[in-house]
Amino acid sequence: MKKYVPLLIALLVCAALAAGCATSPGKPVPSASGELPAYQIQIDLLGKKREITVNSQHKLITSVQFISNDSRVSLAIDKGTRLLDKDGRPLEHIQVTTTQSLPLPPEGAYIVGAVYELDPQGATVDPPLRLTLSYDPEELPEGVREGDVYIAPYDEGMGWSKSYYKSVDTKNHRVTTQVNHFAKFAVLAPIMPTSPQLTPKPPPGPDLTSIPLQQALSSGKPTLAEFGWRTCIPCKQMKPILEELAVEYEGKLNVVIVEVYEQRALTQQYSIMAIPTQIVFDSSGKEVTRHIGLWPKKEITTQLKKMGVN
Repeated sequence: MKKYVPLLIALLVCAALAAGCATSPGKPVPSASGELPAYQIQIDLLGKKREITVNSQHKLITSVQFISNDSRVSLAIDKGTRLLDKDGRPLEHIQVTTTQSLPLPPEGAYIVGAVYELDPQGATVDPPLRLTLSYDPEELPEGVREGDVYIAPYDEGMGWSKSYYKSVDTKNHRVTTQVNHFAKFAVLAPIMPTSPQLTPKPPPGPDLTSIPLQQALSSGKPTLAEFGWRTCIPCKQMKPILEELAVEYEGKLNVVIVEVYEQRALTQQYSIMAIPTQIVFDSSGKEVTRHIGLWPKKEITTQLKKMGVN
């Protein structure tokens, strides 16, 4: 028997070490009496941070409602919700951010406001959490009721899919959906064929949308073309930059804005996958470079100088 004692001791030590090394993700917290050991998941909601406590079965131990500082986004997660990453492992963090690179909207709809990214992508939530996004009713075209807006998820490689649950608060201009996996999310509104917003009045300053792209490319001058949409946030931020460039480089450079919802054939021809996308063409109409998202004016002028446009 004595000869087996060292072996038994070794086995017990190994078992103890294995148990001690089996740690959960996140920050461990003391478990309540009679409850399984718990850990914490970090949440970052547009810069506002907090922690939620999950037990060793990866289930939330209490219901949580978390609202961003600007009230644009809120998450509601019920007690007992299981949170796992795309590979079925325990979730360590949840982050919600806005993305500057907007995906093209689905056919027959357009994006209202920002696109929000829930990370880590592909994480699963069971039962679904409730995601609430605010919207600006001024961005809705005439003929579209607030009750028509909805939230849809966008997955890279799969595109947009339909959400089967929505609740619209028209008084506070918010819409809620259920989320069972993390992806990009946006408020969408249907495009009405007779909507006056599809033929808007020309804005003050250069009307960069009135210049046909093919005409610009055949003019013998370099062209800066942006593919975007009038209500997308980074597109709005780019508009004054493009207008300034059109004035400063008048006679030397064509500056064109292509509205992707109205010019879908051109959008597909140039393989536009996100808005805004800027493409710089040389004087022969050949593409030189392209950029996605907000493009600082200084970087654009640097690119133009490389092409000899001063």
